Formats: sequence, structure tokens, C-alpha cells
Amino acid sequence: MLKAKYGWQLSVDGIVDDQDIFDHILKNRGIEDADHFFNMGKENLHSPFLLQGMTKAVNRILLAISASEPIMIYGDYDCDGITAISVLYRALKKMNANVHYDLPDRFSDGYGLNLKAVENIIQKGYKLVITVDNGITCIDEVKKLQNAGIDCIITDHHEPKEVIPCAYTIIHAKTSKDYPWKELAGVAVAYKLAVAVTGDDLDELLDLVMIGTIADLMPLKDENQALVNLGLKQFQKTTHPGLKKLIQHSHLDQLNETAIAFKIAPKINSSGRLGKAKDAVKLLITDSDEEANRLILGIEQNHSTRKDLTEESFVICERVMDIANNVLIIASTELHEGIIGICAQKIAEKYQKSTIVINIDEEGIGKGSCRAYGQDNILEMLDGANDLLVKYGGHSQAAGLTIESAKIPQLIERLNRIAKISIQPILTIDMEIKISEISLSTVKKLEKYSFFTGAFLFKKLQVISKMIMAQKHTKLIVQDEAKSFEAIIFNNLDYYYLLEPGDMIDMVGGLSINQWKSKESLQILIKDIRCDDFQLIDWRHYPENTLFPTIHSSEVLIIDDSYLKDHTIHDLIQSDFIPKTIIMGPFKHYGFITKNLSKEGLAPIYRLIQNKESIERHQLYPLIGGNPWLVESALKIFCELKLIECIDNTIKTMRQTGPKKSLEDSPTYTHLIQTKATYDFFIDRQYLSLKTHFRNLLEV
Repeated sequence: MLKAKYGWQLSVDGIVDDQDIFDHILKNRGIEDADHFFNMGKENLHSPFLLQGMTKAVNRILLAISASEPIMIYGDYDCDGITAISVLYRALKKMNANVHYDLPDRFSDGYGLNLKAVENIIQKGYKLVITVDNGITCIDEVKKLQNAGIDCIITDHHEPKEVIPCAYTIIHAKTSKDYPWKELAGVAVAYKLAVAVTGDDLDELLDLVMIGTIADLMPLKDENQALVNLGLKQFQKTTHPGLKKLIQHSHLDQLNETAIAFKIAPKINSSGRLGKAKDAVKLLITDSDEEANRLILGIEQNHSTRKDLTEESFVICERVMDIANNVLIIASTELHEGIIGICAQKIAEKYQKSTIVINIDEEGIGKGSCRAYGQDNILEMLDGANDLLVKYGGHSQAAGLTIESAKIPQLIERLNRIAKISIQPILTIDMEIKISEISLSTVKKLEKYSFFTGAFLFKKLQVISKMIMAQKHTKLIVQDEAKSFEAIIFNNLDYYYLLEPGDMIDMVGGLSINQWKSKESLQILIKDIRCDDFQLIDWRHYPENTLFPTIHSSEVLIIDDSYLKDHTIHDLIQSDFIPKTIIMGPFKHYGFITKNLSKEGLAPIYRLIQNKESIERHQLYPLIGGNPWLVESALKIFCELKLIECIDNTIKTMRQTGPKKSLEDSPTYTHLIQTKATYDFFIDRQYLSLKTHFRNLLEV
């Protein structure tokens, strides 16, 4: 019985027919008129002058341009910040402004405008600073600029605090009571300023606005949807050499929201994660094909490096974490600070616990990224441990912290104590469908409009086969009635180890089209799986270093070496416990048991002891292959036969008197014979025979 990771909540009752799927998707998204929604354009854009402070900002920038004052655009290192810099830089360059840009180093500076950057700005003689995608919380930094006679215009979209900076002016949708749409991305606010300054619609920059809006996961409604619609059209005919190169190197089937979210934006973000965000800015602002050709190679390398670092760091996280903790706190000097957020998210999803991943630097200072699981509030947890932290901040689902490494054990103890039991998170499912009745045209329509977030329920699928792809992805072949389909989950091997051919499952997943050798077929992108039937999971014959999923369930029986040491094949009959799932293996002791049951195996061990006046236990281990279990079993047999005596850790040969002893006189040896018979029963039988045996035994 495989339990679902989420609580499933269906949005539509009953099984939906193929021809009705798209309409139900629209209704679930609150879209009443699809033609209108996907064709929203300039008529749905609000005037930039409805933003408070816009007129004052425009007048100051125009003054700076006319006086040739140097202008500094200060941004951020994520995709929203990078595109925001690029939009405003290109617009002001169009006005022949003396404009420059900068952004923080992720590792040495942290997020946003900082005092080191302010010192640099003062020293270089800038007269005007414009922040994009940051600044609304930079009280001290802005005050220092103003004291130095430098005007600061803040454009941002992050949550303002009770006290806001004393800037020349602030442009922020959430602080503008007359602006009708509050959820603009940082790049969209920068675009509004650019349009107001230039008096131009700046159509050529809408593709950059669209990328930043999608990358920052802004709600695609109202003005944001209009910006995305306009940006996608511009993206298809982009004039930017850098974007052309990104498209070319990303091998995109379609230029839609899905392509931006999963192909384009991650490449821009990767440079920022490695402290090379300026590479991405240069790519997006260059007008030179030659420079774009050179820069794209670095961007692709950054993205490849980021993916490799993520995989390596994830392995480290799994190796060092204690799964028993209520909150998984993982600290290591081997992690890369730029990808700890990705790792925290992946760990939280896989192990269904709130997670904090901390990178410890050479000075013993840890910088951590936190992700909440389910209904947990990670910020409230950190509030309860604020005396242990140097600093922290964020929101209920994601946060960051700085801590001295010596205090990490206290943090683990504190959060274990105050963490609440996680409520199972809800997975909203659009509808139940039968995949064997779904047409390719329906899925293509969903893909065209980028409904990559669609979640569908498929019931009563039979697992036909399973495989591992590229050592990290799981592919299942599942059958719905007479037709079979591929179901894939990326960067996750759990279902490979937790399902066997023949299992009947219910699955929630998205739909996509797989193209192979000019043939198109439907494919399920797995989100969650449950199996309500009895399961026998076979781990008997995997390599010894296999990393199996961690199982937390009172309804699971694991028959492995530990179990067989004290149980026989008949124990299940006498037990009141009826498991919903039985896991067989892994079996590591079988070879050692076989060795202990033969004179040929035991004699060399006894001779090693007999040839010495005495020998210490630990000295025997390397002489007998280094296996403590084998050594201790053999010693126990020899002691019971009075061939040796064990005084603490010292082993001595005893003088033999009386009749010669037989191995069968040893209770341990007799028990091992029974244990071997049990091993033989489980190891030699075919999977289907074993499953039938357990079904009959448990009457399930």
C-alpha cells in the first residue's frame, strides 16, 4: 500500500470526457472568455503615471539626462532583477543617457542595495541611483546616499515594512492607492518607469518584461497576463541578439510560457546562483551578434555547472541529514551557497518535512535557505529560535538565515521541540480523466496555452514495467485497459523502488506529448501516486550501495537481515499485525550465514584463534574479511562448544576435555540453520510466487 504524499482534492466531479477537458481547465483557472484572456493586450495596460511618484521620478531622470549626469541602475541577481536592469538600461540608452548598472555579489553582498555598493557609488561620483527589484527595505543605504547628495529612486515590488526608506521618490504598486493592479514583478515596475521616461510603448522590451514576470512566479491575471501575451508575441520576433541565442541553444519546440518557465528563465537564473549575474545582464543588453555568440557559451556553461552542483549537493544533503528530525536541518562545508535553496525545496518535497540547508564557510558562519512543507510556517519557527540566529527573514513558505556553526546543534534541538506536526498538503486536481480516451489534439491545445500546471487523476492503472533513466529519473509503463503509456518523474527514483510490475495504482500527473523518431505519444508527468492494494516490494537483489527510499509507516513490514535474525516464515501466521506492504530485503548476511554453517568456513577462523595464546576481538575483524556479524556469530558458536573463552574483548583457546563436540551442539549454530532455511525460502522463490504466498498467508 503506497500512500499519496498529498491530500487529493478534485475540482470537478466524475470522469471528464476528452472534448470537455479544455473548458474545465479554463473554469478551474477562473477564465470565462479564453479568446479575451489570451489576447489581452495594450488596452489592458494601466498608465504608468497612476503609480505614485512616477511624475517626480520622470522629471528627475530627464534632468539627469539633459545634464549628462551619471546614472546608476542597481538591480538584483535573480531573473526578475536581471531583466529589470536590462529593460531600464536599454530604455535609458535609447535616450542617450549616461547610464551604468550594478548588482550585488550573491555570496559577499547578499540581496539588494548594500553599504559596500553605496560606498562604491559615492566614490565614483554618481548623482542618481535607480534601484530595480530591490530597495524598499534599504533604510540605511538610501539614507547614506541622500547624505552624500545622491538622489535615489526606488522601484520595487517586494513587501514594504512599516518604515520605508527616505528616498527621492518610490515607485511601488502596493504603495500606490490609485494603481489598480498590485502584483507587478520588479521588471514590470522598471518597464513602467521606462515607458514614462521615453514616452514610448517600448514594444521591443516586452519580451524581457514577460520573462521576468514568469520567472518570478507572478499571478498571471489582469495586467500581468497582458504583459505575458504581448511579450510572447515579441519573443517570437525578438530583436535582441542575446535572446535569439538563448532560443537557439534551448532547442524549443514552442515559444510559450512553459518554454520560458523551464528553459529560458532557469538559464538566466543559473548565472546569478553562481555569482555571475552580470554575464546574463551583458547577454540581454548587447546589440552585437559577435558578443552574444561569446556570452551564450558562458551562460550555457553556468547552467550546466549549476545543474551539476545541484545534483552533487543533493547527494551530500541526503548523506548527512538525520531523517528522524521533525525539521530537516542539513549543514555542511561541502555545499554551494548558490543552490542551497533548490536543495532545500527538493529535500522538503521528497521527505515531506520542512527543511533548512546551511552552507558553512571557512570562518564558521552558516548561511541557510529554508523551505516549509505543507501548512508549516517556517518564519514562525525561526521566530522561536531568533536568539540563536545572526539574522533571518523571509515569509511563511521560504526564508533565509545566518547562524554561527557552533549553534546549529542548538537550532536542531530547538526546532525539533517547537515544530508542529505537518498537516498533509493539498494537491488540487483539475479533474479525473481516462488516458486511453485522450486525444493528442487536446494535449497539444493544453500545451499551446501553457497549462503545464494542469493536474489530472488517472485511476486503476496497472504497472507493466519500470526503468531508471540517466541514473536519476524514473519511467513507468502503465496500462489503462488495453493501452499502455509512459509515466515519468524527473530527478526522483522513489517510485522505481516502491512499485513493482503488476501493482494497481491511482496516479496524479500532467499531460505532455513525447516525440520519438517522428512518432508522437501521450506521456504522464507524475505528481503523486497511491496504491490501495497489498504490495510486495522486492529489494532482494539490488547492489549493496543502493540508496533506498526511507519508509515511515506502521503498515509496512520490512523482511530484511534484522527481521530474519529473530523470525521464521511462520511468524506472520501467529501475528495479529496484518501489513499492507511487505518489503523483501535487502539481504546482506546470507553469504555469511552460509559460510558459518560449514566446517570449511568456521575452521580457518578457529585456527586463527588456536594459533595464538590470545587475540583481541578487533584484531580478528580484518583477518576474516572485516565483517563483525560473521566474527561474532563464529565466536558465539565456539564459546558454546567450549572451544574458546571470551573475557571482555580478549579471546583465549580452551583446553579440550571430554568427548568431541559437534557443531549441532551449539544453539547458535542450530538457530543459524533455521535462519538459513528461512533465507533460502525468501531468496530462491520467484516474485509472483512470493506475492501469492503472502496474499494467502495474510488473506488479503
